[in-house]
Amino acid sequence: MVRFLILFLIHNLFFAASAQANPSFASRPDVTAFIQQMVKQYKFKQASLIALFNTVKIRSAVIRKIKAPLEKEPWTLYQRLFVTEWRIRKGVEFWNRYQTALAQAEKKYGVPASIIVATIGVETKYGLHTGKFRVIDALSNIAFSNSVRAPFFKNELKEFLLLTREQKLDPMKVSGSYAGAIGQPQFMPSSYRRYAVSYNGHTKIDLANNELDIIASIGNYYKLHGWKTNQPVAMPISLVSHKFQFFLNTKKEVKIISKSALTDEGNMSDNQLLKNNPHKIISLPTYWGNEYWFGFHNFDVIKRYNASDLYAMSVWQLSHYIATLREKLHNA
Repeated sequence: MVRFLILFLIHNLFFAASAQANPSFASRPDVTAFIQQMVKQYKFKQASLIALFNTVKIRSAVIRKIKAPLEKEPWTLYQRLFVTEWRIRKGVEFWNRYQTALAQAEKKYGVPASIIVATIGVETKYGLHTGKFRVIDALSNIAFSNSVRAPFFKNELKEFLLLTREQKLDPMKVSGSYAGAIGQPQFMPSSYRRYAVSYNGHTKIDLANNELDIIASIGNYYKLHGWKTNQPVAMPISLVSHKFQFFLNTKKEVKIISKSALTDEGNMSDNQLLKNNPHKIISLPTYWGNEYWFGFHNFDVIKRYNASDLYAMSVWQLSHYIATLREKLHNA
């Protein structure tokens, strides 16, 4: 028992120490060069940036998570985490609470209210989980690492400093995800600066607590990335028919019906849908095989939020279930 307690204390001390501020962080050559660039190009005060970067905490969890994102898991797990009864019901409640703002956003941006609601549901469970990492820590840990994505995050770090200056935010206090995404819609700093809008036209945009700004910003994001109003998102080709099917035909490949065959022999309404809309085949890995879908233009627009088929499919399916339940309850 004593040995267990000693190991437990050592474990906690190790992780506590690994998250301490590193007073020498700002003196690293790569950090120094970044600070000098921000001073020269954007007129930041050198002393202020040195003081800021000296508060940066080393977060091993950030590097660990960035190397193993959830999008690498099977679709079955991803779907079970994000397309849930709780998110569907809470999505209906969110929609009912902000139905006026959502209706206006849908009219202005051409993006369905259900897609806007589902995006918030997948990203942060309607604001419940916006992230507990300081954004300055998350971005700095990756930007000044040997990660292949370091250049991207170094640019996001620059955008973050510009954002906090423009929006009059304290860079030491802004929190977000392990990747530095901010607020209920989880915008990266560059997206915050480029796509976030104020619902009421104010200069200050609050993506943490102002649901009206959040709704408008997501609508604006999708619109500027090419959302096509009243156009399809995805259509199933085939689903895994039986979860134990692989026991019966382990040596057989799953056959996908060709697009031309489906166009010639499939359902007429589906034919028209496919003929009139460019599409591609999406393969979603499950524990028992793959699900196959046709993805249309708007599916790729959702992927501009997160470049993962799993992510886009979870947003689309959640939006469908939210809209269906809301209509059912409304007509009851």
